[in-house]
Amino acid sequence: MNQLKRQEMIFDLLKVNGEATSNELAVKLDVSMMTINRDLKEISTWRGIQLVHGGAVYRDENTLENPISIKEEVSVQEKKRIANFCRNLVKPGSAVFIETGTTALAVAREIFNIEGCKFYTNSLLVLNSLSKYEGIDLHCVPGKYRELSKGFLGLETADFIRNFNFDVAFIGAEGISADSGITLPNEEDAFTKRAVINQSKKTILVADHKKFGLSYLYKIGDIEEVDMIVTDLDSQQTNFKELKSLTTIISIKDEENKHEY
Repeated sequence: MNQLKRQEMIFDLLKVNGEATSNELAVKLDVSMMTINRDLKEISTWRGIQLVHGGAVYRDENTLENPISIKEEVSVQEKKRIANFCRNLVKPGSAVFIETGTTALAVAREIFNIEGCKFYTNSLLVLNSLSKYEGIDLHCVPGKYRELSKGFLGLETADFIRNFNFDVAFIGAEGISADSGITLPNEEDAFTKRAVINQSKKTILVADHKKFGLSYLYKIGDIEEVDMIVTDLDSQQTNFKELKSLTTIISIKDEENKHEY
């Protein structure tokens, strides 16, 4: 198979499946990882193709959201650093809500063993991860399952959440800006996160730097409605400075620099 034909096949696979890892493509096409990575770099200039860590995704004008399996591979170290900081924000004995999203999942993996906490989540990934630990007080929140979010969303979820008052909640978002607020491309997801904010004494928005300056159709809320944003966004960035006037925003880069001195 010549190079162009192979690249066209990769393009078609990405269009049909929405995503593919370099390893999957190498096995399917029986070529080396080096060859696949070179092909992906070349076709990244084709319309709709976006490179991510470990592979590529296809995003045309009608594709607003990456599959969560791809999101898990993006900004892995940044999410771990955000999660590490968030451990300091949870007091022993707290009732903690952890929403869907890969940064929230990273937080869950960091805070699961804080003494005496009750954990509530609508994320299947969080449930699967935390259920491995014996003795954890873990509660599953019901609702309509959404594959793209790997979680339970919608009216049933929101109705259930209204029976509680959480001490702290960790939520994520796809778009964060001073003008548009906190936004998502999915209506049910935004509706559910809004319910979580309403039932939480303290809401912490966790997001890597790629989410800032973006805006989507469905609004979770205004920036002022969350108590804190924890991110790896540089504090000298314009987006950071704009948000700082609206709520407490923490750059883990600044926090890490403090500990170096």
